[in-house]
Amino acid sequence: MKSLSSASFLLLSTVVFHLFSSAAAVETDAKPPIISKGDSKLNQSDGRKFCVSKPEASDAQLKKNLDWACKEGIDCSPVEPGAVCDDPASLRSRTNYAMNTYYRTRGETKNACDFEGTGRLIDTNPSYGECTYL
Repeated sequence: MKSLSSASFLLLSTVVFHLFSSAAAVETDAKPPIISKGDSKLNQSDGRKFCVSKPEASDAQLKKNLDWACKEGIDCSPVEPGAVCDDPASLRSRTNYAMNTYYRTRGETKNACDFEGTGRLIDTNPSYGECTYL
């Protein structure tokens, strides 16, 4: 009977250990907090990807991407002059917002962020100030 008691204790100890280990794993899977740095909202990584222009994309390519995305039916009102995502008023900033919105509305596929080779996927949320990327 004594050996059965030791075996039961060992089994119970193993179950309790695994329960506590699982609870700790759940806590570590929580999303990291958004860290503010000046005017931007930097999210270290929440598992989402964001579509933005490649740094080497020319102004002509950016303008073409912006015009094309807006003609494809996405809501470009946030990047219109004076709107929430028009500050800073740069072509790259407006284009990145439009490209990401297109990417989100088209199923978040790699092809939806190609833009003739000028788009790229990043892990960092590019939202800033009042301009929130989807």
